[in-house]
Amino acid sequence: MSTIKIKQDSLEYTLDRGYVAKVDTKKCVNCGTCRENCPVEAIEEAQRWICRVCPECTDQPVMRLQDIDAFCTKQSCTTACPLGISPQGYIGLARNGKEEEAFRIIWEKNPLPSVCSHICHHPCEQVCKRGVLVDDPMAIRGIKRYLDENVEYTRPKYPRLHDERVAVIGAGPAGLSAGHFLSTLGYDVTVFEANNEPGGMLVRAIPEFRLDRDAVRKDIEKLEEAGLRIRCATPLGKAQIRELQKRYDAIVVAAGTPHGKEITWVPKWNYDAVYTAIQFMDFANNDQNTYRMPHQNFVVEGREGVVIGGGSVAMDTARTALRLGAKKVTVVCLEEGEYVPAHKWEKDEAAEEGVEFMEGYSPKAYTGRVNTLEGIDLVKVTNFNKDENGKISFETDDNQLVHLNTQFIIVAIGQYADPIFPECNGEDVFYAGDIAGGACSVIDALASGRKAAFDVDAAIQQRALRNAEIGHKLVAGPMEEKIYPCNRRKTRRHERPMQAVEDRLQNFDDVEITYTAKQVRQEELRCLGCGYALINPEKCIGCGVCQKLCPQGDVISMVRK
Repeated sequence: MSTIKIKQDSLEYTLDRGYVAKVDTKKCVNCGTCRENCPVEAIEEAQRWICRVCPECTDQPVMRLQDIDAFCTKQSCTTACPLGISPQGYIGLARNGKEEEAFRIIWEKNPLPSVCSHICHHPCEQVCKRGVLVDDPMAIRGIKRYLDENVEYTRPKYPRLHDERVAVIGAGPAGLSAGHFLSTLGYDVTVFEANNEPGGMLVRAIPEFRLDRDAVRKDIEKLEEAGLRIRCATPLGKAQIRELQKRYDAIVVAAGTPHGKEITWVPKWNYDAVYTAIQFMDFANNDQNTYRMPHQNFVVEGREGVVIGGGSVAMDTARTALRLGAKKVTVVCLEEGEYVPAHKWEKDEAAEEGVEFMEGYSPKAYTGRVNTLEGIDLVKVTNFNKDENGKISFETDDNQLVHLNTQFIIVAIGQYADPIFPECNGEDVFYAGDIAGGACSVIDALASGRKAAFDVDAAIQQRALRNAEIGHKLVAGPMEEKIYPCNRRKTRRHERPMQAVEDRLQNFDDVEITYTAKQVRQEELRCLGCGYALINPEKCIGCGVCQKLCPQGDVISMVRK
């Protein structure tokens, strides 16, 4: 029998151990469960070295040996997810017939799994090693959506472990995430929402052809059934916020950025058909004109329009306008080519539906008479810069002027917060989501809400929980674990099933269609299995927690040291 020394609180303990854990690397799906629950941090994620030296082996370019070696631990799908979910883990479990266990890997870390299965921008796919080194990345979001629609699950009731009460302002993705994780930690949580239903920008700004409202309602109902308390139609001003600070031990401000920015470099406008993207989408989604100016209307049918901006919101509004009957829609943006901020697939889908693009142009002036918009003058951008903080600067050539006839304009150049919320301060106030700055996708907002929840817990309990940290380092596996793509399955990736282009513009039905069971089975087989759990026998104390919790069930054995 061997011994191990453990240091804790400046003291050193010597433990006798007869066994250590051993992983069967051929069966490990790299779900991360053992690593995340090991009490002595004896488990790491190892990444297999993937050979890329033969030009005929794959569709991707050849790499030098030193580049392959450096790339091995540079990235993986398991480290790309802002919520720390392991795509390889749930794909591997599903491939082995354990779909319920696979979906548990998702929903235990993601409070809005159905929403993300529709609109997550899947950063995990962007770093998938099959896509970088072999052919096409795994269709991770497609597999997630199939699991979401075919696995029934019930969130366990939230425990009540602490007397402290926490208020969350805003029931968008960040607020719901903060409320969920605080409730999971055992706090009494109330989420306050100004609008008549929870969801924030999920229901106000994202079009239904991208995000089915049933998906949003499904996720929120699961949270409420577990015990999350959401109070809608409760707008808060400064006085109400001060009252909350008296009644609650902490406040998480996740109020988002609900107001659309205007174009400051164009002379003041007073036309009936110039809207911000938020105004337009709130009308399109909910038939609401809450933010309408007195002289504005939202008629686009039969008219030509311009959308100013090059991001995801610009693509959404342009495609929405076409579905509402616009005769023609042109997206105008400062950026060109790869610098256009929208994802490539968003631009491609918009172009397929008939959206036209004018890249590298800036608005100069709106034209018309009295309150009636008739056109827009554009000038060519000659120099465009974006610094590390995202601040944009550009120069234009007024001699290169283009005039477009247009009867409506949608300004989609960003949003800003209600000015009362950034003024909230104090040791008991925490921020999450768009209002906190940083990345603004749905998955990033969920991660921001999670971080805020653990920050609240750390402040109240004066502790730092291990699972508050998502990131982890990758280590290189030994050469005997090397992957040779030429020996792997050559199954092609199925293109995302989608409505026919000619049908899309006739309705607001979801553009994407869920994979069939057969397509999912074939896609699951494409996973290279890049990573696996690697146990350090010098740290392992032989407690068997990893073996007990492994969802695969036959991966870890206890062997005599």
